[in-house]
Amino acid sequence: MDWWNVSVFGVIPVLCVGILFCLRRTALWTAPIFSAVLTILVSVIAMPSVLSDREHSAMLFGIALPIHLVIAITLTAIAYGAAYLLKKGRSQR
Repeated sequence: MDWWNVSVFGVIPVLCVGILFCLRRTALWTAPIFSAVLTILVSVIAMPSVLSDREHSAMLFGIALPIHLVIAITLTAIAYGAAYLLKKGRSQR
């Protein structure tokens, strides 16, 4: 489960925000949504019991997903700040 923790709380949110920041900054607000969907998919693949066992389901939707969303939203806010600073820097030239 170590790879699950690293991917859910680190890799997935960073990749979603990073890819949208580089490719399409106007759609950056969708990064937490894409990130949450990917987290649920990875979790179902890693632990199929999430769909049938109430304990695992409560762990995912009650604990892991809210923490993941806080991380993804924080990274998105940081990316919006960086985009603002980049845009401000270009307009001053």
